Order: sequence, then structure tokens, then C-alpha cells
Amino acid sequence: MVGFLWWCLAPAFAGAIDDALGSASPHLEQHSPFGAPAFNDEDLAKMARGETVWTDSKKANGETLLTIGGLIEASPAAVWIAILDDDHNGLSERVLDRELAPRREGYKSLYQHISLPYPLSDRHWIIEIQTDRSLYQVSQKRIWRRGWDLDPRGESALNALSEDDKSKIRTGVWTPANEGEWLVIPSGEHCVVIYRGRFDIGGNIPDSIAQAVGNQGALDLFNQLQDLASEMPSHYKAGHPPILAPTGQNLPPW
Repeated sequence: MVGFLWWCLAPAFAGAIDDALGSASPHLEQHSPFGAPAFNDEDLAKMARGETVWTDSKKANGETLLTIGGLIEASPAAVWIAILDDDHNGLSERVLDRELAPRREGYKSLYQHISLPYPLSDRHWIIEIQTDRSLYQVSQKRIWRRGWDLDPRGESALNALSEDDKSKIRTGVWTPANEGEWLVIPSGEHCVVIYRGRFDIGGNIPDSIAQAVGNQGALDLFNQLQDLASEMPSHYKAGHPPILAPTGQNLPPW
């Protein structure tokens, strides 16, 4: 019955998704390093039926951008918490996440390590993650964005860590590129959720493998996002570590 209902409502959902993306596009062109996302009619129809869309596109310089899109039945706050909640770190057994000190409000420095099968060497990196408050404001408080990029110091950033943080580091090859974003855009009672990531694993490895490896954690999270977002009203209660919204304020517990 649920699947049949989705199918009947799909044309209306597709139109709503297109409208939400259309209104967001001018702001994303200015505030996202990836510009506005582009989905064709088939992609919109799939998302409207509750399916996840996965596309990759080549930039002029040869870099590959992975885009995942879907429609989640939940409030922006519930989706946001599901994405940012540290309880969900480590969904992929191959990806290790360790937050580094010091933590600043709206920012996070994260060490990540990924184990690769022999004969490939493991990879690691440090990314700087930021909640985009300015985009939220200029979009009339509609676009929730969390973006990240490699630590601009490169591999030398490992030497600048505290002794405690250095103890979290594993052996690996530093990756040349890792940037991306999560977008949450309300659409009626749903949210259009988009993940975009550009990952260069380094070495002579096919793009398809490099993208799958580099974005494994996001893929795992996206596959569980509907269930996680649906659980947030019973999970994010008083006593839960607060999660900052793009308003600059912590989201209140349910």
C-alpha cells in the first residue's frame, strides 16, 4: 500500500522537488563550490517514487563529482540531526572517524582513515567541516548546508596535532582531494536531500573505485537516512548532546 501511494503521488512530488531545486539554484550557484545540482526528468521521477538517485559527472579538469539525491519524509531539523549526530559515525566498517581538538561552534576538524584491500595502501586525511549560516540566511532560511574540504595545510597538518590527537592517527597515504557537502531543502512535508562529493584517492586507481571508496561513509548514511530521520523525535531528547542549526542556535530537543 505504501509503495502504491508513493506511485500515485509521484507526479506531484516530482513537481514539488523541481520547484524546490529551482528556487534553491540561484543561491547554490553563488554559495556552493559545485554550483546548482542538475537532475533530469527521470531523476526527479525516481526521487518522487522514494528511490535514491546516484549520478557522477566529469568536470572540465577531469575531476569526478558524485551526486546522490533523494526525498526524505521528515522535517529539515530531523534530517539535519540524522546527518550530523555523532552517534551515527562509523556506519562503514572501513572508515574510521576521529574528531580533532579544538572544536569550534559550527566547525569540526575530522581525521578519517579508510582501510583498502591488499595490495592498495590505506588512505587518510583531515577535513575541515563547516555549517553554512550565510546560505541559510540569503535563501530565506530554506537551504541547510554542511560543507567540507581538506585541511589547507595538507599532510603537514598531522605534525601540528596535539599528542592526544596524534595517538588517533593510523598509517596511510594522504589523499590529494576530498571536498563535499550535504544539502537539505524543504519541500512540503518532505525534504530534498543531496550529497555531493569529490574525492581523489591518489595513485593509479579507476575513478569508479576511487569514488566508491571515498564516499563510502556518505553512501552508508544516505541508505539509512529515512529511518534515522524518522527516529529523531524519539532520539533527540533532553540530555542529548546539542546539535547546531544553520541559525547559529542549537536545535531544541523534541
